[in-house]
Amino acid sequence: MKTKSFTVNPFEMNCYIYWDEASKEGVIIDPGAFEDFEKDEILGYIKQNGISIKLILNTHGHIDHILGNDWAKKEFNVPLLMHKDDMLLIDKSMDQAAMFGVNFPKPPEPDRFIDESDEIKFANTTLKILHTPGHSPGSVCFVDENEKVIFGGDVLFRGSIGRTDLWMGDMDLLLDSIRTKLFTFDNDFIVFPGHMDETTIGEEKENNPFLNGEYDKYA
Repeated sequence: MKTKSFTVNPFEMNCYIYWDEASKEGVIIDPGAFEDFEKDEILGYIKQNGISIKLILNTHGHIDHILGNDWAKKEFNVPLLMHKDDMLLIDKSMDQAAMFGVNFPKPPEPDRFIDESDEIKFANTTLKILHTPGHSPGSVCFVDENEKVIFGGDVLFRGSIGRTDLWMGDMDLLLDSIRTKLFTFDNDFIVFPGHMDETTIGEEKENNPFLNGEYDKYA
């Protein structure tokens, strides 16, 4: 499996293409492309590698992660999946946009809701779904246990965590999601976050100040 990241839109959000070199099947995770050159870059990579996009996956419903949903639906014509608890954010997406001074098309409705009872299958790959609320009510992470890869959205970052000062954020819930869900995986699992560089579970267990007690000294 190969992972390709694209940093897109005014919020510098990471959009990912996760694909299988043998079958050429793949998914696009958080298609936040906003400018035409960002869309062209993503499409160029997909066409250059002959990738067939099978699904659009949203880790959550904040506008930086859904800015390109309308474009992706029209371009790939495949199902869009997300957790139902973030429909509140989708329904208020125009309010989110106004708050940040961003103008974008009203996002499409998801084709299917997903939760921890589901698995996402494409090529010879299975993605496990973790419901990890706190940054938003319907935040999810996608886990490939065979490849030891986690697409974490805005739950866990290198040396930080997702913000909880946005509407319906909850710090205690976010920390619990990380400790009881993400930190159950081995230390060598790679986390591809919604912003900034990748990290590992072990790195964040050891050095993340929000999770190893260092932050508590100054809170």
